[in-house]
Amino acid sequence: MFSLKQKNKKLIGTIIIPVWLVFFLILVSILGEVLLPNFNKFQTFLFYFLGGMSWIIPILPLISWMQKERN
Repeated sequence: MFSLKQKNKKLIGTIIIPVWLVFFLILVSILGEVLLPNFNKFQTFLFYFLGGMSWIIPILPLISWMQKERN
């Protein structure tokens, strides 16, 4: 099976993470445009809090993969 050096894994992750973040920000912005006019202040806070924290969840496996040493 093809195995990557850790340096190459970090390069791939360094490219994927900002691309994912831009995609996620666009998605959250579009969702915010639809939902926020109907939200009160607390719901708006929750939307921004959850939106700001949830981008990392899909990235955690990538970060873990980037840190693994080659066997």
